[in-house]
Amino acid sequence: MATFVNRALYGRRHNVTRSDAAQMARPATAFPSPNFKENFKYLAYGSNLSAETFLGRRGIKPLSQVTVRVPTLTLAFDLAGIPYKEPRFANVRSREEGDQELMGVVYEVTPKDYSTILMTEGGYNVISATCIPLTPVEGIPSFEANTLIVPTGGTRTQHDGLPSLRYLNLLLRGAEEHRLPQNYQKYLADTGYYKASTWRQKTGSVSVLLTALPVVVTLFALRAILSDKKGKAPNWLNTVQRWCFARIWSVYDHMWRPLYGDGENDKHTVENSQRVEEGTGISAETDALLGKMEEVTAATQMESGSRA
Repeated sequence: MATFVNRALYGRRHNVTRSDAAQMARPATAFPSPNFKENFKYLAYGSNLSAETFLGRRGIKPLSQVTVRVPTLTLAFDLAGIPYKEPRFANVRSREEGDQELMGVVYEVTPKDYSTILMTEGGYNVISATCIPLTPVEGIPSFEANTLIVPTGGTRTQHDGLPSLRYLNLLLRGAEEHRLPQNYQKYLADTGYYKASTWRQKTGSVSVLLTALPVVVTLFALRAILSDKKGKAPNWLNTVQRWCFARIWSVYDHMWRPLYGDGENDKHTVENSQRVEEGTGISAETDALLGKMEEVTAATQMESGSRA
């Protein structure tokens, strides 16, 4: 069953071991490659920091890469997913006074691989950001790279929310793989994560899966089948998906939260053992679905008219 769901949602995947992750952190060529100007520069700040996602699920091998800071942006967990399971995903917004500046990795990729990134992401908005290498690069004090964003108008910003441990671990593992500064790794860890810990919340988690899972799997499978080469789904399917996700959160607000308790912002602290051992892989069918949910949630929010 796990194999079937993985293939239905992603197609053929690459298995990624820890040695693969280490190899991922060593680019094929030193940054920049000889064709730096012609190639695409893609800034990763969320789950694509992790080799499990970028190399394993998306099958992208960068031509070169460099860790960077982005003074104009900050990380935001304001993209809503599914209550009790995956409450929030990573996004970016304009940096304001007091915000931690964004850090991440710029992957230099071919035009073909860049198209693959956009297609598998399901539809974020593309913006350009000025990136400053964390390790000085001769002749390149800064450069422009493309990154992905969902406008705040398309997210559940009226409520606080946290990522799951599974999702946060992808960011933590990626930050470790690429040796981002320790203060930024601590910043990510200090975000904390949501966990259904009480018996009421655990019951709510099961209720969400039993209620929403069959519908969501069907919608995701239809999207995989019906989307065009650029990853754009038919308008009618986007409308159906938006309606379904809106109903899920409406049911949460009016039924599940009063009945089962908080399903999006009950903060738990990350322990070192959890960063290494828990929630770090997309191996079961449920994890495969939850990994895909970030992409489709972004697409439906985007194609809803709050932009794209």
